[in-house]
Amino acid sequence: MKIKELKKFNSISLPITPNEQEKVLSAKEIKKIICFCIGPEGTNIQSACKLWIKKTGVEKKTEIVLCKTPEESIKKAREVKEKECLAIFWTCAVYNKLHEIFFKNPDTLTFFIQMEMFLDNMQLAALPEHIKKIKGGKIPKTWKIASHPSPAPLLSETCCKVYIITSNAQAAKLCASGKVDACITTESAKKIHGLKTIHEFGSPKMIFFGGITINGVELILKVLHKKNKKNSVL
Repeated sequence: MKIKELKKFNSISLPITPNEQEKVLSAKEIKKIICFCIGPEGTNIQSACKLWIKKTGVEKKTEIVLCKTPEESIKKAREVKEKECLAIFWTCAVYNKLHEIFFKNPDTLTFFIQMEMFLDNMQLAALPEHIKKIKGGKIPKTWKIASHPSPAPLLSETCCKVYIITSNAQAAKLCASGKVDACITTESAKKIHGLKTIHEFGSPKMIFFGGITINGVELILKVLHKKNKKNSVL
């Protein structure tokens, strides 16, 4: 490989404060915003995205598309080519492969949006009929527990088999199907799939990120150029 073929980070300076972002994203030049988040319904990343959409005031022109992984979110965001459409891919500070996303996609602005939110009550949950099997406050050693790799260390003191899956919500879905005995999941996913809480890990504050591709950067620069041009005339 030639040296000139090596990748470079996108170091373009864009609005970084929430107020500046809100003004730019509300501009008429951006007719549509598509947010790509890990699914299924009930993930913390999706909840953070929904909260950001509401706070930013772009509900009327924003839609959420659920993906299997954050990596798929980036892939789908790259596929958005509409000139007046902004694609945003969402990740989380504790995603176990966030460093790979950052270094494998240097042309994107992975941390363009930064959203703080308390986690949606992370917990160990199971179907009611499985909870009845717990005796003396001890989880059966034979249990199979589904978990995304990020919160899996919360189970390090158990002797149970941990099945690594793609998201907290997917863990709840797998548990509800009876394929595993319990799962680490969110309050939202627990309710969606009819599970019951065994243990609450809690709701610490977490940071979520909304990233944009080079096409998104160019669209925002276009909006900024028009605004600056208008201000200079005034």
